[in-house]
Amino acid sequence: MQEEKAIQEILARVLKGGPPEPRVLLCGEETEWDPGLLLNLSDHKLHVLGRSHDIVVFFDPEGRVIGWRDDGRRGTEKPAIVERDAFLRVMIKDLDLPPDTRLGRLEPAELPPVGWTHEAILFLKPVPEPEDILRIWVSPETLSVIQCLYKRSPHGKEP
Repeated sequence: MQEEKAIQEILARVLKGGPPEPRVLLCGEETEWDPGLLLNLSDHKLHVLGRSHDIVVFFDPEGRVIGWRDDGRRGTEKPAIVERDAFLRVMIKDLDLPPDTRLGRLEPAELPPVGWTHEAILFLKPVPEPEDILRIWVSPETLSVIQCLYKRSPHGKEP
């Protein structure tokens, strides 16, 4: 059931934002434990003719979308410095986040296989619920988002 929901969600997103006549070539699923989020992540890859890179969408065990990764974006070979205020302004604009979004942790992190990124925790509300917390990885050079996960727990408690 979860796989069916995931595939339906991916197909809906491809039809909405993909090429005019998408042709699905391959759909694969892989599930792994993420100790940082304390839950299993289902990684669904959909290969579509006409796209240059894959978008990987992550689902929780209930079939809800909890994040995504753009396989076409890369980090750097070495860690770099990112200015906090500029970073937050770019994220609010690019991800269409609320203007009162707060930046928690921002630090260099290696994200295999894309290289060195900056990992950040964003709080979308002054008193956030679990779905109001984003964990993102960006390219230090371009500040383009490589991966974004909503920090949800299957039991409603955060680590």
